[in-house]
Amino acid sequence: MLDFDVVVVGGGPAGAVSALGCSRSGLNVLLMERGRRGRHKPCGGVLPAVCADVVSEAIGKAIPRSVMCSPDTLGLYYVPPSGRKNGGSVRNYRLLNVNRDLFDRWLCELAEESGVQVWYETELLGFEQTDRIRVSAKRDGGIVKAVTRYMIGADGVYSKVRKQLYGGAEVGILPILQEHWRAEGDLGNYFYTFYRGSISPTYAYLIPKDGLFVVGVGTPKAYSTPISASIDHFKEWLAEEFAFKPLSLERREAWAIPYGFVLEGANNVILAGDAAGFCKATSGEGIRLAIESGVAAGDAVREAATCNKALATVYAKHAEWITSFVKQVYQSAIKRADEEWEDFVKIELNRTSFA
Repeated sequence: MLDFDVVVVGGGPAGAVSALGCSRSGLNVLLMERGRRGRHKPCGGVLPAVCADVVSEAIGKAIPRSVMCSPDTLGLYYVPPSGRKNGGSVRNYRLLNVNRDLFDRWLCELAEESGVQVWYETELLGFEQTDRIRVSAKRDGGIVKAVTRYMIGADGVYSKVRKQLYGGAEVGILPILQEHWRAEGDLGNYFYTFYRGSISPTYAYLIPKDGLFVVGVGTPKAYSTPISASIDHFKEWLAEEFAFKPLSLERREAWAIPYGFVLEGANNVILAGDAAGFCKATSGEGIRLAIESGVAAGDAVREAATCNKALATVYAKHAEWITSFVKQVYQSAIKRADEEWEDFVKIELNRTSFA
């Protein structure tokens, strides 16, 4: 049976960054990724520019131009329910426009270079916590088993690690439908975020990316309008406000993000990124929180390895600000009707500084 100090499940930003942090602390780390090397990850691919500093500090490398889309940076533009006339761009705020497939692959390859064993096309089957954690997975058509002292579940919104830890615990999931259009319109280099209850009780967005426009909407399953109708209504609004003229649909994809839950783990198994519920409810932004939680997970493992405390107890301290932020944003967002969204946009457009 293979023996590791840390097993990380999931090769997205949360998993790769946490694996890197653990490896650089001298620990023997295994990273299991269900997809193949360079797998596709549906995502808007936008993160705050401050993430460049977070990544640089955490892994000692600058985000390379090769993983960026065109344009490589974007402004942030809010459109309230009343429309463009009361919307606008946020001052002093920039976003990075990344290709998630290339970004994730870059992080995983950095993890490999640091000494992490990365197993692609490996599916977690289950684990058992006793004196150590016994892990079983499916790989190369067979079953592999390993033991580890610590485990980090960074395996996304439908996390198997979380499901095993928390059983039938109910978690909030927000379905996302996204279309990549070749189109024309009165649109600039912005990440546009739209709020209007007749389209969605959450948000819709548009992102210019590599010559296309990425158009998306998040709609709860319980919402009366099907998500396919919501995105059609959104495109009608875009046509009215921004002269949006779709020419050809290049890709359509659906996935989901966490919405309204935070679960950090138990004993020596912790959760990071989407698996933990770390996502910003007002925009769907999750990459920064995945990276930050990956840093927190790596720091927590390093600390737990030198003290007589459960990893989850230490991690809760390191991830406290993330947990608090996610909960506060969600509680604020779900209370907003159109009038409150108008006020939210007005406040955001008057801000001069950001965390």
